Amino acid sequence: MSKIKIVITILYHAITILGIPDYCPKPISRAKEPSEHCAEASDPNELPKSGIEKWFTKEMFEDLFPHANLGYGPHACMPYSYEAFIIAARYFPEFGAESPSKVYEPEEHHRRDVSAFFAHAIQETGENNLDLYNNTDFTVDMASECFYRGGFYNWFERGPNSSFLHPSFPGYNPVDGKRCIEDGKYCKHETVLDMWYPCNETTELHANVTFYRGCYFGRGALQLSWNYNYGLFQQFLLSKKIEVDLLANPNLVITKMDPPLAMLASLWFYMTPQPPKPSMHSIVVGESRRIKAFKWFTKYFNVTAGPERTLSCKGMLEGFEAVQHMYSWHPDWGNMWRSRPCDCEPAPYGGES
Repeated sequence: MSKIKIVITILYHAITILGIPDYCPKPISRAKEPSEHCAEASDPNELPKSGIEKWFTKEMFEDLFPHANLGYGPHACMPYSYEAFIIAARYFPEFGAESPSKVYEPEEHHRRDVSAFFAHAIQETGENNLDLYNNTDFTVDMASECFYRGGFYNWFERGPNSSFLHPSFPGYNPVDGKRCIEDGKYCKHETVLDMWYPCNETTELHANVTFYRGCYFGRGALQLSWNYNYGLFQQFLLSKKIEVDLLANPNLVITKMDPPLAMLASLWFYMTPQPPKPSMHSIVVGESRRIKAFKWFTKYFNVTAGPERTLSCKGMLEGFEAVQHMYSWHPDWGNMWRSRPCDCEPAPYGGES
């Protein structure tokens, strides 16, 4: 192959992968600069590579999310990075790597799955710069090319400067989320919940204002919220031999990097069923904005989004909200006295954020 052909081939692949349009606004960072010797995302379990790593690259992640981490961009020491994403995916090796039916080719299944996760991340914690669509110099497609590259932006609910946090620590540093005002507690009290998912009631006084350490407001790309969800995620981590007390210190969801919990919590929420609802991994449902985001990501990966009737709950015989469902599981208290592992039964409290 001639030198000119080699150069053309390299440029073609670079343009194909690194396709951020020049007209998109450059990120403006609000995040605190990581220290020189910061802790990068790592996996204490050193799990093997998952199938997604065969096709989804760091170049793709950085092309898609240049505004991650409050505009700083993907960084291995921050909550959102390719490294964190891949480590999280290793805990769910079927994510972006399985082909559950013959409706689509395996490659299409993989990319649709990842597109759905990214679409939810855009909805939950994207920069969501709607001014792009008001720019008269942009077509809708041009605006979308920039808008959907704003994912993995916020760390905290109501970010980037969350009103839940202390005004002097508004959320530009991951550690800022360790205290909140009362509105950010998100602690649900019930007899069973208080036993299994007790809230940290520690308080601090700053300028005659009471702040709380037990703050279970939304954190991470898919916004893990409420004490019971922090507790359920903590149980999942324990099943993977990762001991961490998220009920005592919920901000570890953002600050812990071994493994990177901000990304892992989000993928756990995406992959975990909430009976009677299937997991988001199993079936893509959501509001129109999520569907539009899903279509944009499938277009990016050059796969079909599928028939319109499969993209929402419209046309279902019965809506989930019309039925009284049990959402979570707890021990069957009727046989707790037996000297064997207890049985589980549906719980009457919600199991979703």
